[in-house]
Amino acid sequence: MAVQSDHMSQDIFPPRVRRWLFTTNHKEVGILYLVTSLFFFVAAGLLALTMRTQLSVPDNRVLTETLYNQFVTVHGLLMIFWVLSPFAFGFANYIIPLQIGARDLAFPRLNAMSYWFYLFSGVAIIMSFIFGAPDLGWTLYSPQTALQFAPSIGLNVGAAALILITVSITMSSVNFLVTIFKMRAPGMKLRNMPVFPWAILVTIFMMLYAFPSFLAAVLLLYVDRAFGTFYFSSIQGGALLWDNVFWFFGHPEVYIVLFPAIGVIADVIPTFTRRPLYGSKYVIGSMIAAAVISFIVWGHHMFVTGIGLTSTKLYTVTTIAVSLPFDVMVIAMIETLIKARVKLKAAALFALGAIALFVIGGITGVYLASVALDHALRGTYFVVAHFHYIMVGASIMGLIAGLYYWFPKLTGRMYNETVAKIHFIVSFIGFNILYFPMFLLLDMPRRIQTYAPDTGWGPLNALATLGGFIFGSAQVLLFLNLFFSHRRGLPSGSNPWDGWTLEWSLPSPPPAHDFDTIPTIAEDGTYHFGNSPGLPNGAGYPNGSKIGVGYSHSHLEGLSAWPVVVAFAAFIFFLGLTIGQPSNPTTPVTFQPFWPLIADGTILGVIALYGYSRERFSTHEETRVESWPFREVPNVKLGIWTFLGAEVIFFGVLIGAYFFVRTNSPTWPEIGSLFEIRNGFAMTLVLLTSSLTAIMALVSAKVGSRYGLIASLLATFGLGISFLYIKATEWVYLGTHGVFSVANGLPATSYFITTGTHGVHVFAGMLMTLYLLANTLKGRYLNGDHHAIEHFGLYWHFVDIVWVFLFPLFYLI
Repeated sequence: MAVQSDHMSQDIFPPRVRRWLFTTNHKEVGILYLVTSLFFFVAAGLLALTMRTQLSVPDNRVLTETLYNQFVTVHGLLMIFWVLSPFAFGFANYIIPLQIGARDLAFPRLNAMSYWFYLFSGVAIIMSFIFGAPDLGWTLYSPQTALQFAPSIGLNVGAAALILITVSITMSSVNFLVTIFKMRAPGMKLRNMPVFPWAILVTIFMMLYAFPSFLAAVLLLYVDRAFGTFYFSSIQGGALLWDNVFWFFGHPEVYIVLFPAIGVIADVIPTFTRRPLYGSKYVIGSMIAAAVISFIVWGHHMFVTGIGLTSTKLYTVTTIAVSLPFDVMVIAMIETLIKARVKLKAAALFALGAIALFVIGGITGVYLASVALDHALRGTYFVVAHFHYIMVGASIMGLIAGLYYWFPKLTGRMYNETVAKIHFIVSFIGFNILYFPMFLLLDMPRRIQTYAPDTGWGPLNALATLGGFIFGSAQVLLFLNLFFSHRRGLPSGSNPWDGWTLEWSLPSPPPAHDFDTIPTIAEDGTYHFGNSPGLPNGAGYPNGSKIGVGYSHSHLEGLSAWPVVVAFAAFIFFLGLTIGQPSNPTTPVTFQPFWPLIADGTILGVIALYGYSRERFSTHEETRVESWPFREVPNVKLGIWTFLGAEVIFFGVLIGAYFFVRTNSPTWPEIGSLFEIRNGFAMTLVLLTSSLTAIMALVSAKVGSRYGLIASLLATFGLGISFLYIKATEWVYLGTHGVFSVANGLPATSYFITTGTHGVHVFAGMLMTLYLLANTLKGRYLNGDHHAIEHFGLYWHFVDIVWVFLFPLFYLI
């Protein structure tokens, strides 16, 4: 929990505005995520209804072909990136600290920053319509993304939005992993955690491996379009390279958006059946198994690309294998329901509906493991139906179950149960009328704007459109119910459902600091607060808190203005990087950034990061916590390790892309013909020496040698400058001698992108060095407070290790 902060220019805003702009409290950040994701849900839904209107009758002209494709693309991107996961992580922000007995997330300001990056990234994807939104489908297949086929800069703006959302997801993932591993209440062992925190933990690990791959893919895409490189416009890279990199992320992403909903359902069903979840440990194990297998399934999306027979067989087996863990999950939930007296509240109804729809989506997905059926069905509306039964039927319906389930905890009021049940009935009927007919459209291509009357597709499309409007209208009931219930609903009390998990032991809504006394969990699962007798079902007000209504002053101590400023600066910078002249369909737009916005974003970013680093904001780390297997690892160090793990995947994909194009190229320049070996050796020597000086800086800080620390940091900074100088002179020489030409396209492309990305990391490390130097001159890091030097060293050594791999790849092999 945040215990102290500056109030930079906070007094210029009214208290209510200040509270939501500058909050770092996990519950309020969670509410921001929920509200924003529901807004994007409405936006994506309106796009979908417009598309369904276009397809409702043959030869319709509601949308032009270009606008229809833009709606399809942005609808898919919004739902995948800005609705499903953020909706789930709104609950995760609010509920997980309560369920594991923590007062906040490990890094409150980072949590707030992740939200603001998410919001501004969503603004960017909506703004892409101004510049000609992406119109290629949400998978952004190459070579359609090449500049000659997609000249609009709207795709560049969309790429910037995807980079920002990936940064947001990475920050959030690091935060939740550290929180779950390091901040559980005493006695809350991993094996005793509820299923929902487990579902989020598995999801986080998948995000940390999947999203860096996607970030690398989007980076390569943007650089191809902006600088004219050749990764995705070459025969050696092109469509197959994009397919491999994208679907390595894309198939795990299906489970990334599904697992949180499964976690919600696994909390809801036991509450309303009054029975523990049958085989809960097997459910958790199955999620872990499915997460692992999901990373070796991506090739089944490429059956129609002509991949080899051995690969086809492998991906057929893994596609079938990944369904088996979900069989275990469904069986466990059905076993929990057998002979149970289910209280059919709205949350339970949505949970049961999600299970039923998931079974349909899962069964139809198994058909796609067959190569023959996949060839026949891949480009048809059968796949659209299967996909939406998983993404909307299981995920959205499951998350709406969570919305009704935790609404009393979030607001302290009950919703209207009758309206909520009508919402479920209409939603369930509308959903099936919308998507089930698509299973029968076996010969209708997925990405067409209209169709002729003699195709016979009209009646089923009309029926699907009717279902779409029924389903969309049902969501109006949801919003009206929640809005009026929040204002006028009956008081809920602390535990209206007699829930068993720890959040129901707190007032509704919980106080700003969550717990007056951190609970302890006995071996039998009983919660104890201080000397209280214990609460096996989490009922009542165990810690005597009376702050269930309103917010205490301790909440205001956690305000920080810098997260929103940093995110806004990044938004401005990337907007300037991606917009230039207005899009001209006849003249493709090359790299023409809007320099005033880049300058504004850079200046504001520097100011914001300086203010962020100087802000007196501290978090209190509890000492009596359950933190296996990282008991001896401080929170920040674990966060650094987690971040560097994601960076390994990011650079691994860049290096993998290099190997892909090189092994598919019939010729490659001889060693030393393009890149001077002596330059590579010099840069290697410089960076390895800088690792030594970084170690010397840490040793100097530990022994209290101020001059030794200053000298070591100055040496590290100087060596970093030397590395960048050698690299810059090499780049200039190569550029002026025609190396960056069509003849040397792929060697130059792979070299400039990979070493340039590494150079950015070196530059970031040098900025850290300057920050450490400034603080060292003020006398810091010498009295046992050397952790910042150690954390910098971890990052710097990683950057150096990456170069140890890059040097032989580009200069010696």
